[in-house]
Amino acid sequence: MAKETENRSVRNTKRRLKESLMTLLKEKPAPDITVKDLCELADINRGTFYYHYTDIFDMIKKVEEDFFNEFNELIQPMKASVPPEGDPYLMLTKVFSFFDKHEEWSQIMLGPNGDMSFIRRLKNLVDEKCSSLWKEVGLALNPHEYELFNSFIINGYIGLLETWLKTGRKQKPEEMAGFVTKIIGPTGLPYVASKTDPAHKKE
Repeated sequence: MAKETENRSVRNTKRRLKESLMTLLKEKPAPDITVKDLCELADINRGTFYYHYTDIFDMIKKVEEDFFNEFNELIQPMKASVPPEGDPYLMLTKVFSFFDKHEEWSQIMLGPNGDMSFIRRLKNLVDEKCSSLWKEVGLALNPHEYELFNSFIINGYIGLLETWLKTGRKQKPEEMAGFVTKIIGPTGLPYVASKTDPAHKKE
């Protein structure tokens, strides 16, 4: 029971620190945030902060690590095939629901006071997943075609995600998933199908 209480206390402390960090990041970039500012806003002493983190950048790194671990767990089970195995709409709904849940942190990281390494890591993670999906379906593209196709998918999705977050998430995750499915359906998927068709490979 004592351990459970301790864990709850630690979670509460980290939650307050994270909420205060997000508040400050909306006002100024990370290099301008001091541990003193953060602790005063969170009403937590600096000794407690340094028990968990070495500095502001270490905290951001660890918060990002938790974010990407959770995101990775979400997308890793996703499989692909032609025709698609499973429902792309349901998979996209889960992805948009994830960013809806973490909208404040995501919007800050994608904004002017965000962390460029966050964007790079997000793109790399999606790139790695897309690469494995294209291999699963036997997508036959030369390196240049693949680079263009994947760039379209990755940058298009992240750009759409960024706009959705910036405009206040007016559409529900299900609506966004339906919109993306509608866009990719008539463009990307037939292209994938044609490139994976045995007849195409013989050309």
